Amino acid sequence: MDSSTFYDLSGDAVLSALPNLWGNIQVVRTCIIKNNIPNLVSLVTKYLDYETIHCQLGHISDKAMRHISNNAESAKKICFPNKKHIYCSCALEKLYQHSFPENPKCSSKTLGLIHSDLLELPTLSYSKYKWVIIFLDDYSSYCRVAFLHKKSDAAKAIKAVFQLWLNTTSYSVKCLYTDNGGEYMTLELQSFLCEQGIIHKTSTLYVHQQNG
Repeated sequence: MDSSTFYDLSGDAVLSALPNLWGNIQVVRTCIIKNNIPNLVSLVTKYLDYETIHCQLGHISDKAMRHISNNAESAKKICFPNKKHIYCSCALEKLYQHSFPENPKCSSKTLGLIHSDLLELPTLSYSKYKWVIIFLDDYSSYCRVAFLHKKSDAAKAIKAVFQLWLNTTSYSVKCLYTDNGGEYMTLELQSFLCEQGIIHKTSTLYVHQQNG
């Protein structure tokens, strides 16, 4: 890798930097070439305050910050302010979610309620499939999957599976429960569900637990 050299206003080289790999971590090795500039902007902060450390280390908790003085070489004691600034990202990271309550109600008939969702495969399959659409019968917990080359094939797969169930079981789907993904909201699929008299219900945004 090529090194970089930094110059001051007079054109003199003051700092060189060489990027390098330390295991899986990208590091930059630096060397001060010239350090006789008055009021030089500090390249490394010598004394870090609470706010600086808190932000640079990803809004860690105060408990974790108290270990820095004991476990970091040459670390100064951190003064914790009585009144702290609350960062939005910090507050969101420390939120926790209660367990979603189980729904005691379930469908009373086979294919009365079908839950469906899409899953992206981490790698392209041998047959060039990238997506999987899942169907789960709320009554029997019977599950069926179909492979898709692209998300837009979801409507075609849903129609094929629903027609297969109707021909082989004599049961028809009464209700389809999905999220608000665009693959479930296409005109093609909505027209099919309307023609077949199938109710389409969607879960609340960011509450995927509602969908089965």
